[in-house]
Amino acid sequence: MNLTLLRDLRAALADLREYEARLTARETTPELLRELDQSVLLVRRLVAAVGRVPVTGCRIHPDGPVDVAGGGCLLCNSRRHRAAPARPGPAGDAPVELVLAAIEEHGQDTAARRYGPRSVTRALAAAGRGTTTNLAPQHGQENDR
Repeated sequence: MNLTLLRDLRAALADLREYEARLTARETTPELLRELDQSVLLVRRLVAAVGRVPVTGCRIHPDGPVDVAGGGCLLCNSRRHRAAPARPGPAGDAPVELVLAAIEEHGQDTAARRYGPRSVTRALAAAGRGTTTNLAPQHGQENDR
């Protein structure tokens, strides 16, 4: 259910409850009845909209497709996924300096998880290092040489 519409419906119903105390023989005026009529119409429109809107709850694409895997609006979720910055993959497209800095700061395993083993190997080869020598010691470890 669309939580935004549900919240609006609850607020409109709360407004209707306020009319209950105001509807007395002395205070009931044509203006008050017009206000009440407008409030009732708003509640009716919201009830109709709540039943019409799919489970996406999307204001931009109210009749759009539902993302079964991720929940919500498929169109908005797809746009968010495309806009997310892509991590460099195993194709070795991460800059060598960036990978070397990650190796020095966090270690080879962390750099390999972040940039891929191919990028780490390429960066180490470009720096003239082997994959097991000349690495910075991990936190709390002494260099055995």
